[in-house]
Amino acid sequence: MKSYKPKQKRGYEAEQNFLQAAKTIFAKEGVARARVSDIVQLAGSSTGNFYFRFKNKEMLFERLFEIYEEHAQGLIQDLQDPLGSLESTIYFVTALNQQLLQENVGLYRAAHEVSAKEPETWKRFQQLTLATAERILTLCEPYKDEIPFEDWELQVRQAIQLITGFTANQAIRDAGPAHFGSQAMVDMLFLAAMGVLGRTPSKEFESQKEKIHQILKDDRYS
Repeated sequence: MKSYKPKQKRGYEAEQNFLQAAKTIFAKEGVARARVSDIVQLAGSSTGNFYFRFKNKEMLFERLFEIYEEHAQGLIQDLQDPLGSLESTIYFVTALNQQLLQENVGLYRAAHEVSAKEPETWKRFQQLTLATAERILTLCEPYKDEIPFEDWELQVRQAIQLITGFTANQAIRDAGPAHFGSQAMVDMLFLAAMGVLGRTPSKEFESQKEKIHQILKDDRYS
């Protein structure tokens, strides 16, 4: 289902208001229980304006998803090895992945709900995970001799699966002491991913984390 895309500035601003409102409502209520009237009220618009742009909540969700996919694909291309080490590469993707889902938790929870009836929705997320793994493989290739496994690529793929899968689960359920959106969760996943790679982070790396968080404040990552 193709969504409506505004061509004029005024239409773009109206769309953004609806999209931001939908993220908030979907995070609280999901898609099925979300009411168009609540989205309209939060967007500061009218029901007529909503239906002029979107036939229903499902089309609004699809537009959110399209924007998310485009943004995520750009972020994947911008993944980097910020400090010239295997540790910094893995920490960077761990922190960025949580940041991305934290900014789009309403969409993610809605997608989890929708995917029960439309499995293709979840496959779109899986494609993004596969693309992330391919990009990280390229970045980790210079450090393959530091990964003490015959199939180092498999270990990197498993590390990315761990990072993305656990973060996704926490975005939906937020269970346990390492809460979604917390530094504790980033640290836990980073250590776990490094364990999958057969590595223990150096003590010196702890002082380098803040440099990576400063890089993640760049506009291209938000």
